[in-house]
Amino acid sequence: MELQDIVSDSIVIKETAVNEDEEDVYVDLSSLDFDKLKAVFAKAPRKNTIVFNLQEAIEQQLEQMMKENPLRIDFYERYKEIIDEYNQGKSLEDTIKTFDNLNDFIKDLSFEEQRAVRENLPDQETLAIFDLLKEGKELTTKELKEVKKVAAKTLDILKSEKLKVENWRESRQVKAQVKSTIYDNLLYLPEDFYNDEEVGLKTASVYQHIYTNY
Repeated sequence: MELQDIVSDSIVIKETAVNEDEEDVYVDLSSLDFDKLKAVFAKAPRKNTIVFNLQEAIEQQLEQMMKENPLRIDFYERYKEIIDEYNQGKSLEDTIKTFDNLNDFIKDLSFEEQRAVRENLPDQETLAIFDLLKEGKELTTKELKEVKKVAAKTLDILKSEKLKVENWRESRQVKAQVKSTIYDNLLYLPEDFYNDEEVGLKTASVYQHIYTNY
């Protein structure tokens, strides 16, 4: 019960970015009191129960973060490695090690969730578009700024126009307009780093992300 109280402090109700009339349960593990959690863990007779509850909370946050940004798959792979290693042993020593690994993992998740701020981007949504556009590219500071502008403008235009159409994914015409809007904006990506073929590929990846999440 004490553990649940600690984790519950990290669970808030948050309006969805897409539809403000809907509410989601959002797990913010960055607010976890690690010192308090470790104190509970140290004196708990069933430490594997705490590890299991921590797993559930992390999986909820991972699901949210990967929905926001598909390029966070590396975090999921790292989490799987921690859990797979734990499942092979489950001795007291394995449980303690897994607890420490999960705590470190939560801190890294929280650091990742602040990356939009560090990149001077307005929100997680824009960060996701930016990540898709810069994936596989070694860009200069100047070009990165240009890509950020393109990402922000593309999303702003889509959300203010095409994505406001109710059930837009059911309309072939609107879907084509969404893809065309993305392509037209991506033409402003730095020419030295994005040729016509790459603009087409980036358009496809951004469109797939928009189609899946909006």
